[in-house]
Amino acid sequence: MLSDEQRRLSSHLDHHLYESRRHALSKGLRWFWAVNQLAILFLLARFYVYQDAHLVVARVLPWSYEVQLVLMTLACLSFPLFWHWLSRQPPAIWQPCLRAGALLWGIGWALLGYAIALVELRGGFSLAFDLIGMLLMTALVALYCEVRLFYCFSTPLLLEALLVKVPFPAVHWMAVGCLIIMLETGRRMLNGWFELAVSREHENLTLARQLDAMAKRDPLTGLANRRHFDNVGEQILQEAREQHGEFAILLLDVDFFKRFNDHYGHLQGDNCLIAVADCLREAIRQPADVVACYGGEEFVLLLPGADALAASAIAKRIAAALAGRGILHALSEVSDRVTVSQGIALWHGGQDGIADMLVRADEALYQVKEAGRNGYRLAP
Repeated sequence: MLSDEQRRLSSHLDHHLYESRRHALSKGLRWFWAVNQLAILFLLARFYVYQDAHLVVARVLPWSYEVQLVLMTLACLSFPLFWHWLSRQPPAIWQPCLRAGALLWGIGWALLGYAIALVELRGGFSLAFDLIGMLLMTALVALYCEVRLFYCFSTPLLLEALLVKVPFPAVHWMAVGCLIIMLETGRRMLNGWFELAVSREHENLTLARQLDAMAKRDPLTGLANRRHFDNVGEQILQEAREQHGEFAILLLDVDFFKRFNDHYGHLQGDNCLIAVADCLREAIRQPADVVACYGGEEFVLLLPGADALAASAIAKRIAAALAGRGILHALSEVSDRVTVSQGIALWHGGQDGIADMLVRADEALYQVKEAGRNGYRLAP
């Protein structure tokens, strides 16, 4: 059975593959549309030239060949509007609509190929067969990543190529069969390369995100590091200035941590810092709050939208969560359990920056230590 992480990564890959297919299809359809438009304009110009040269017998058709060409031209010209509307629809709508459109377009080309073979007195059948082959190859290049869409367009053309009357039908069917094999094997090769490229791109993006996350995290506690704190702090401060909101910084220090480290050893010291980090995560109010390692046994919290009351409540929750852990500290002068001292600085507006707030929070923290530690204080 797949683990939750494997299922999450697989889901991300499926979504990335879907978006990549849609992007590739959008580009392919634009190119396919341009080729189709050129082909129709060529046939329209050829018709008028051959008509003047009396090389076209239009009476053999039950419809007007010229009108057929004009209608195909107008339909092709209207495709950008159709795609603009379709691209804004959910998959449940745009996928079946696009397949239906491809099927109708394939039928239109099949009828046009049939007409060309009948009305042109010189090379009509050869032109029709060559035209069908060109259209199938362009469809292969443009639509290889969507097998249903490819065959919705291709099936009418392949049926028209199979059912046309020729002097040697067996040889003709062999040629069409070879064409079908070439198309399907080529489509599978192109699609395989496409999926491999998308998979590798997804792996690279996942690795880049992991490396970026590692660059922003403290390896011991998993909290944000000083670099990430600096970047996010400036963003939060800028938002507070633009929205005239509130903002607080809470700076805290583990009381007598050096004594704890010397007495219990560095391994227990690391475990203590990890426990404090967990308490900080539990105490924050919302995902927008940022908890970071500030240095050694010091931590800092960025609290957007927090006033004095909210910041004080968080300081109390931190102290209560840490007390609940009950981590022994035999050499502490304020308690037989690990405690913290906390300084809080509120943003006063104006030109106050993160550095100014940190200075005030540090001064409040120093006052808490001077007063006996294991408490918090608001900076003036």
